[in-house]
Amino acid sequence: MVIPRPPGVQAPARHALPSTAEANAVVALRVATWNLRHGRSLRAGRVDLGAVAARIAALDADVVAVQEVDRLQRRSGRADQVVELAERLGWHGLFAASMVGPAGAMRPAAPDGVDDGGPAYGLGILSRHPLANPTTVVLPPVDGSAPGGGGWLADNEPRVVLRAAVPTVAGDVGITTTHLSWLPWNAWRQVRSVIGLAAARPGPAVIAGDLNLPRAGVRAALRGSGWHVACAGATFPGLRPVVQLDHVLVRGGRLVDMDVGPAHPSDHCVLSAAVVVPDECAVCQSI
Repeated sequence: MVIPRPPGVQAPARHALPSTAEANAVVALRVATWNLRHGRSLRAGRVDLGAVAARIAALDADVVAVQEVDRLQRRSGRADQVVELAERLGWHGLFAASMVGPAGAMRPAAPDGVDDGGPAYGLGILSRHPLANPTTVVLPPVDGSAPGGGGWLADNEPRVVLRAAVPTVAGDVGITTTHLSWLPWNAWRQVRSVIGLAAARPGPAVIAGDLNLPRAGVRAALRGSGWHVACAGATFPGLRPVVQLDHVLVRGGRLVDMDVGPAHPSDHCVLSAAVVVPDECAVCQSI
């Protein structure tokens, strides 16, 4: 889906290189992740996509990964939320369903990625730049009833990975988003699967999403992989956050200028970070 910037919507100023970055580095892009809870405010109890769009616009991010978004669901005003947010921002958007059908009667999305465009629930990527080579992968169902399980049967929801490439001053960067199991032993194994999928293309790569693991758990899953995680602060629960469940990971670069913003209108805070890559990555093979 490619949506032109509407009249009157201006692009924020480009990012300056943080003082903490080395001289031979460049800020490729700023990435954020936000579990939207379909935009329903904890305080007001209503869905407010206008507030969501305003918060995203204030981030001065290039790419925002969103989780728990609805499409054509009655509970959220039958909006196609990724499309509507992209239109409000004048950005580009991608959506991947994890569950299809109306709320209360949802079923797992087809593992082959076939989508009939009807009511659904899942995740998305919003980008001020065009998104290329989109790919959706459903993590395989493995019995997760005991520690060691890696799939979605135990928590009754398929876990989906959405990938794309975004052009930057340092060449194409791979962007991956996902929303992992709330069962920690499942989420840990799923992180290992996701980093393998995200690293399948050459060049710098970023993962942004609700991994449902604290930072220590993510670091343990990443050990020896070449991936790094942003240490930004607690993101959940939204009103009084005590744990960081939302993460930005990078391979082939560094994360700087990390920030955790307000949760409204969701039950997760939004997390953002700048992705710094060496100058030589500007001539790396495109994704």
